Amino acid sequence: MSNDILTGATNQFNFRELPHSRIILSEEVYTRLSGDINLCAFSGNKELEYGTILYGREIQPNVIYFDIPSSYDDYVPTKRVFDINMNEKSEISQMYKELINAINGKKYNCIAHVHTHPYIGGTCRYFSNQDLKMVETLQRDFQPKNGEKKYFFGGLLTVGPENTADSDEISFVFWDENNGWYKITNITACLNNEEIPFKRTGEKPQMRL
Repeated sequence: MSNDILTGATNQFNFRELPHSRIILSEEVYTRLSGDINLCAFSGNKELEYGTILYGREIQPNVIYFDIPSSYDDYVPTKRVFDINMNEKSEISQMYKELINAINGKKYNCIAHVHTHPYIGGTCRYFSNQDLKMVETLQRDFQPKNGEKKYFFGGLLTVGPENTADSDEISFVFWDENNGWYKITNITACLNNEEIPFKRTGEKPQMRL
């Protein structure tokens, strides 16, 4: 997010629902995302963004299972932007290298760029237009040369007012080259061999089970 957090945003909940879609998170992924949103809530700096990259596969049409997060977290938390390209030594990060290797590999065909927004009012619970541009760029320009298409998703974790965990939100979006933007609000987590849906407030999934 490189623009002002209160301007240049799009309400992802106005997007069409991706037909028959579901995102399933492994326990490892759920734990990682819970840690990221806690970092955002309690870091002491309400402008830093945290995040990770998720790797998974489409197990049924429009049903995505994300089984692992990035193995690395050597990005630098930055004011109003989640940028994984460089580490604190201004070198290409292991996190970015892992992403490129996954794009060119065959194990995963679904990848999600997930980051946090702190709660400071305004449109902070929406994707910034820069966030959406990132997902569109990944989908359009980061396809592997081996012809195996990759599908990129955007994920947003937003801290609730007063840092109350029962109102933290999670969102996923997908950009289709032919049909534009979609949301995926059917989100579950696999814990103890049981698939558990995320709680919801209306159509908005909460970051809790």
